Amino acid sequence: MVSEYIGTVISTVSSPSPSNVDFVVTKGVVHRGQFVEIEHAEGTMLALITNVIKTNKYFERADSIKEFEARGNAIFEQFPAAEWEYIVANTRPLGVFTSSGVRRPSTPPSPGTKVRLANTELLKKFYGFDDNGLHLGKVEFHDLDVKLNLTRLLKKHLAVLSISGAGKSYAVSCLIEGLLDRKKEHGRIACVVFDPHGEYSSFAEPAKKGFTDYSDRALVVKGNQIRIGVPNLSIRILSGIIPGLSLTQRRELSRILAELKKDMRAGNGPFDFAKVKQAIVDDSEIKSNTKAALLAWLSELENMHLFAKMDLPSIRDLVMPGKLAVIDLSDIIDVKKKQIIVSYFAQKMFSERRKARIPPFLLIVEEAHQFCPERASEEQAISREIIRTIAREGRKFGASLCLISQRPVQLDTTALSQCNTKLILRITNPYDLKHIAESAEAIDQRSMDMITSLQVGEALIIGEAVGYPLFFKVRQRKSMPSKHEITLEEAALHYEEKITKRDSETEALL
Repeated sequence: MVSEYIGTVISTVSSPSPSNVDFVVTKGVVHRGQFVEIEHAEGTMLALITNVIKTNKYFERADSIKEFEARGNAIFEQFPAAEWEYIVANTRPLGVFTSSGVRRPSTPPSPGTKVRLANTELLKKFYGFDDNGLHLGKVEFHDLDVKLNLTRLLKKHLAVLSISGAGKSYAVSCLIEGLLDRKKEHGRIACVVFDPHGEYSSFAEPAKKGFTDYSDRALVVKGNQIRIGVPNLSIRILSGIIPGLSLTQRRELSRILAELKKDMRAGNGPFDFAKVKQAIVDDSEIKSNTKAALLAWLSELENMHLFAKMDLPSIRDLVMPGKLAVIDLSDIIDVKKKQIIVSYFAQKMFSERRKARIPPFLLIVEEAHQFCPERASEEQAISREIIRTIAREGRKFGASLCLISQRPVQLDTTALSQCNTKLILRITNPYDLKHIAESAEAIDQRSMDMITSLQVGEALIIGEAVGYPLFFKVRQRKSMPSKHEITLEEAALHYEEKITKRDSETEALL
């Protein structure tokens, strides 16, 4: 369907040009952020309205207006000023649709050319929206759903960035819903979330009326229930967990682990750190100072109550097509313990995926700056190296990464730069903005300027998924809201109701 003409291209000092086209609005209302199409010698030009200016020739000279009004005269009463008000829209050409495809604008349209609102099919084609893609929201001022192709959005990784409270977790919940809603014939991947605050546990709860129930497709594992099987630890993984290991300590510990694994395969059963420590004590080849250091390291790990004879849960229980696994770390205070969990399971997932033993997956890391910090020693960033590895190599094996952060400046630049698509909500910190600009070649200055003024639920997506920066409104989620999404008033009411109920039950027992 062809829309009505809304304006005409005008000639100014800088317009029309391949990078800037202005038009006067002759019908209706236009908004900054709307898309228009303009007739062009080579086809149809698609352009984005970047600014809307309302002007009137009677009010062009400030000195004349001041003098006239100072005498007690009213311009609107003595002159037909209202009839001379008009609107000029500034646009940025995005591409020209020709018979051979979409081309970068290299020549401008002519002054006097008619302008109309962009056809939704033209927008859909330009941004590469996919009918079977992940539905994240709607293009503002246009009746067009933002449905992004799974591969373009996730294969080369995704970063979701914004200040606290701007809607990061809400937007990611919409993304997860899209993954869980996918039909088998369209290709389903597994989704695993490392969740420091329990934001996504509601997916596994039976839904209340009005919400979609995803509990049959979601699994939540509490952090304190997790166990890492000692027989599954390689010396490489242990070196990441214990960054202070010397070459001699690594060599001796590797030998001990190899012997215990050999005994296990011979039928002696799995082993834990207690057995590893005993084997070190009994080994006469290890020098006393090396023994003391190894026993100290292993005792520290043992005291975390994280390691056992086998993994709980197993990787294959976590990573299943069309299913969500939430590793809820909200009950763990120890940062090192959380990093060890992230490091171990991320390494196991990547290793198993490289061998095609588990399905393609999306690994979501909330508060990613905690697990992949920009400036931290190896001992304080145990999980950073595996996140970097998946960011660099994951796309080759169907191992996708989604990094979520409210402090991009603290997030490792190497990992962030490998996220070829960035979903950005409101950010105000200039250092964070600078860090994003340095890691995102696709973003321009005008888009950067608009990020600070985004409202809650408004987002900018740039990179591989869309090709050209796109502002849109995040859709309403279908799943149960997170427990963190309630208002402060609601939290206060829930607490007092809980106290009242408890007091009533206590009185009944007396």
